[in-house]
Amino acid sequence: MSGPPPAPRVSGLGKTTRSNGFSLEEIINDPDAEIKDTESARLFLDQLYTIQGEPATPEHISHALFYISQTKGVNNTLRSAIRAAAYLVKDLAASTLTDTVTRAVSDKLETSVIAAISPQVQNLIADMSTIKSTLEDLKNHITTQQPATFPTPYKDALASKPPNPNQIPLGKRFSPEYAKAHAAIKERQILIDTNGNHHQLNNTTPRENVIDLIKQALEAVDRINGPDMQLKSVTQLRNNGLLLELNSQEAAAWIKEPANKATFLAKLGSEVLIKDRHYNIVIPFLPVSTLTDNPDTLCNMENENNIPQGSIAQIKWIKDPAKHA
Repeated sequence: MSGPPPAPRVSGLGKTTRSNGFSLEEIINDPDAEIKDTESARLFLDQLYTIQGEPATPEHISHALFYISQTKGVNNTLRSAIRAAAYLVKDLAASTLTDTVTRAVSDKLETSVIAAISPQVQNLIADMSTIKSTLEDLKNHITTQQPATFPTPYKDALASKPPNPNQIPLGKRFSPEYAKAHAAIKERQILIDTNGNHHQLNNTTPRENVIDLIKQALEAVDRINGPDMQLKSVTQLRNNGLLLELNSQEAAAWIKEPANKATFLAKLGSEVLIKDRHYNIVIPFLPVSTLTDNPDTLCNMENENNIPQGSIAQIKWIKDPAKHA
């Protein structure tokens, strides 16, 4: 591979020495020299090599040096020195121009960028102030807010609920005596249906007030020739219904008498009902021609079987006769 091209050779060019031994300062301040300062230098060049009125930039000085190098009577060594100085000044002019343009463009860009982003910066500062204020308000709100109460899980509610002595646990078989006692408890119970909208018999009323209201209703019932009636327990159901337990089966039956029931329910007020305990019974071989929707059918069945009137609440088919094969 060939190396870089050789430098141009200039005939007669070499390092010159000052034979007189003057210093640079003495040369600049030579009293015999015609050019003594910048003003006289400018006047001299304007007469021969530069345009009057134009600034003395490095580019113009470089041009003047090139013109001077063409002056007649200048030997080769001096001409080469002048041209060398002209080229260096020309490079200096280009470098100066580049720096000037760079500074001008940089200043212009900086001014433009600052002018462009100033509104956004101000908006950002305002938004940050708003966010900071909002966070402070939220922090104060959280500090003063009462801790949230979460609902108790269903399994915990079941575990914390006191056991019902009348409830029969699943999977256990009890003695006949226990079954009879449990059946006896059911016979002296009364189920009160409040339709969920009673103004006093609801889950917001204190238990003591509910018990007092029921006792007042029992006191209002006619007790002439009636059994002794005492309220043993009151159980409030999830639908705001009430399960009353009286002291005897006779007392529960006495309350269910039509006249006594009307008095008892009127004292409780609102739309309160006594719901009887229903049992499902399957009757085999019932003729498909039986009119189950006719109320007289139920009355006839009660009369034929010596069942008290109103004992049969309803009758329906296990399978629709229209779908029989």
